[in-house]
Amino acid sequence: MKKTNTTQMNLLIIGAGHYTTGSTSLSGLKATDKDYGVFLPSILELRRRGVIDSIFLAGRDGRKIPSLKEKVSAMTKLFGWGNDIEYFPSAKVVDEHAYRKALKLLAKPGVVLIATPDATHKQIILDVIEAGFHFMVVKPVVVKMKDLKEIQHAMDKRGVLGMVDYHKVYDEANLILKHDYENKKYGDLQHVFSKMTQRRDMLTIFKKWAGKDGHNINHYLGSHYIHMVGYITGATPLSVRATCQYGVAQKKYKINTPDLIETQIVWQAKNGTSFTSYHVSGWADPSETSGMTYQELHLIGTKGHVKSDQRDRGFETVLAGEGQKITNPYFYNLNTAFVGSGAFDSKYGFKSVCTFVEAALDVENGKTPKTFDLNLPTIKDSLCVTAILEAADKSLASGSKVIDIHSLK
Repeated sequence: MKKTNTTQMNLLIIGAGHYTTGSTSLSGLKATDKDYGVFLPSILELRRRGVIDSIFLAGRDGRKIPSLKEKVSAMTKLFGWGNDIEYFPSAKVVDEHAYRKALKLLAKPGVVLIATPDATHKQIILDVIEAGFHFMVVKPVVVKMKDLKEIQHAMDKRGVLGMVDYHKVYDEANLILKHDYENKKYGDLQHVFSKMTQRRDMLTIFKKWAGKDGHNINHYLGSHYIHMVGYITGATPLSVRATCQYGVAQKKYKINTPDLIETQIVWQAKNGTSFTSYHVSGWADPSETSGMTYQELHLIGTKGHVKSDQRDRGFETVLAGEGQKITNPYFYNLNTAFVGSGAFDSKYGFKSVCTFVEAALDVENGKTPKTFDLNLPTIKDSLCVTAILEAADKSLASGSKVIDIHSLK
């Protein structure tokens, strides 16, 4: 690739919901753990630093644009960001393909962030690749191997960079786990257990797409720690068995999807030994829970046990009228630093976005991204996750039979 001297990227965010802007059906009624979103404030901060030039934001419902502009104005007052954003579609227009017009207008060099319902990922990604832009998509990329291979083939033809927002790879706790495992501190791994469950508020927020097209809580939430096991160990998944339970989603929200899914995976480590991981994912916890997400990771090896409680990071408040609240200060909490600017560099949600943009700049300048040696969550890196999710779906559909990963096409 010819070397250039690109220092800024133009950027399009596709999707204007919870992860991008913090906007949900509960906005104004109940707080969530990211009421300002993650993608949009990250990009506004990167523009303040001179890394981003123009910003496009494409949703599907132009009727929401006035409230989004108000939110951006509120953030600008806090952090000194500009509110110069071009929105798609036009006000009062509903158009689920508004992003295509934005893609045609986005100047190069440019990058795209995708935060839309899982079932829409494949077509949007293919459109972005065809337009020749580097992209990062929220997890999971897709949940079928044939779809991932089609995306990889398109990427190879166009020569674009594709990454996935598995932000937990930037969490210092997980980096310690990876370092210690690689240095044989835990011995041979024998068992991994993870639990990641969220308030049933998420069923309200995701009601329009939860359960549709076969998409479930294992895709949206379980994939976090399924990916993390592969990231920490570099192991190869061999077989998968999944079980599930119905209840709250069906009875209270009239959504035909499980409350909980458990995924058991047999892995082969790099040294030839085998271990099993067991992942619990759910979105029917009581709304009164003190934290949005229960999340913890346990490892058992031949040299001992390791526990990482990634929900309770030691910051707890109990306030009159509000009750107990547990906050993870390391993911993404908008607060001002000593000098008045956001303390973003300590947030692993921001690091994910920043690292992607920096990697795309490297590619545009004809360099191999210096960050690739950190084993970044690329589209290729999602091969194992996609295979496991598809195998888990097949297991659920067959009465929880064990599915051989090698049987997937």
